[in-house]
Amino acid sequence: MRRTRNPLSRHASIATLERIISLRPRYLLHGVVAAVGVAAVSSIAFQPRHTELPVAQPAVVEAVAPMAQLDLEQPPTTPALDMPVDDPVAAPPEADVAPAPAAPKPSVHTVEEGDTLRSLADQFGISPETIMAANGLRNPDMLQVGQDLVMLPTDGVLYVVKAGDSIRQVAARFGVDTMDIVNANDLGSDPDMVQAGTVLIVPGATPVVAGVSHGTAQATEADQTAATVGSGGVLVPIEVTTRATPSTRTYEVQDGDTLAAIAETFGVDVDTILSSNGIADPDTIKPGSSLRILPVKGLEYTVQPDETLADISFKYQVDLGLLLDYNDLSDPDVINIGAKLVLPGGKLRADAVQAPAPVVDTPPRTQPASAGGAVVQVPSASRPAAAAAPKPAAPAPAAPELTVGGGGGTIVANAMKYVGYRYVFGGTSPAGFDCSGFVYYIHNHSGAPVGRGMWQQYNGGAHIPMSALQPGDTVFFANTYMPGLSHDGIYIGGGQFVHASDERTGVTISSLYTGYWQGHYVGATRLWD
Repeated sequence: MRRTRNPLSRHASIATLERIISLRPRYLLHGVVAAVGVAAVSSIAFQPRHTELPVAQPAVVEAVAPMAQLDLEQPPTTPALDMPVDDPVAAPPEADVAPAPAAPKPSVHTVEEGDTLRSLADQFGISPETIMAANGLRNPDMLQVGQDLVMLPTDGVLYVVKAGDSIRQVAARFGVDTMDIVNANDLGSDPDMVQAGTVLIVPGATPVVAGVSHGTAQATEADQTAATVGSGGVLVPIEVTTRATPSTRTYEVQDGDTLAAIAETFGVDVDTILSSNGIADPDTIKPGSSLRILPVKGLEYTVQPDETLADISFKYQVDLGLLLDYNDLSDPDVINIGAKLVLPGGKLRADAVQAPAPVVDTPPRTQPASAGGAVVQVPSASRPAAAAAPKPAAPAPAAPELTVGGGGGTIVANAMKYVGYRYVFGGTSPAGFDCSGFVYYIHNHSGAPVGRGMWQQYNGGAHIPMSALQPGDTVFFANTYMPGLSHDGIYIGGGQFVHASDERTGVTISSLYTGYWQGHYVGATRLWD
């Protein structure tokens, strides 16, 4: 209903104004202003009021939708989840949206009569090396009927995501494109939200297949499919993925790159990049520069004449087994002069750096008489003095008599005879052992021969959980003096193992349950029957 102004209020205002005028003219201006103010307030106060009418919820949705085009600090209000929304723009019909094709997944193939590695590679369109690496196969000619094999949908490797890994870093380490990993694993719009422990297919990465262990039977089916990981119950052997070591590659420096960022991307350190590229001044690295990137922290070394792998291992403090592993070598006694080697965790030992040789004067010498019978005097010359020969090592103690055969008990008994012997990088004899050299020597002299490489030893038999360890099993550790698999020893029972520890300690006995060794423990392998 319509309201009208109150006439009494109007008459009161006029009377007040007349009184002001009659009292004193100088108040006229103030009176006028006051009267206008009262009139304005009255006009606003007695305006008719409008009643809000209920609006249907779809109308609210239609009003909110155009606001989505604006750059607002707060998101527009959306309808409740249980309210139907019929908006062809916001929710297109399902028939018009084509689902994205799912990335192909690994499959499991059961070996049948007549299957060979080559025929399976042709059948699945992947390389034999991809099949071997994904299944821990060391001998391509020893497929067994009924054996289950993991078959990747493309050439590449399996990789277990570690804490702190990003997909970009994984791609850089293996030299592949980031989007190839994203697409091959259905990682979605935020590929870096991948939890540690996730198993990824890295398409295009080069598989590294461990060599055949001498005298060692093929791993059991349980060993090859030791873990079931990922969606769909696909069998994925975790333990074989970590040995797919990327090779040395070349990286072109981009605008905004720093050495620290490049090193972090490839999982190495700045010193590794500088040493492998012969760079003394890091400020000389500019955009467009090409850098050699090693697959691991360490050094790159060129083999010199008369050097052996054991010499290089000793000089640069590298376990000989790892030197073999990272350079795809199988024979510790064969190396080519001029070959470039990756020295994982390598560091030139202090006593191998010789001081400059002093210069000494030599008296004049004569050459043989010339045809004319004259003797030619040769002026005095300066020559470097011969470098002092290294001090001979202390003689090795006599090798104890070892027993052959008898399984794990014999291995333990033979290993215990060497407690107190020296640790020598590259050593594989009683004159001195490194850790993998000790395992190699004991097993090969106990009738259970294994390979010299540490990965050969890790993959040389069935993998044993800690709860099922027996004396004679080989135990392995990671991230000790270098990243990754880096140490092993022989379990002797009672939670203890014997191993070639380091140059200070030599061959000693340690407990698996101390904080250090328990924190670095990665698994065990039974290398004896």
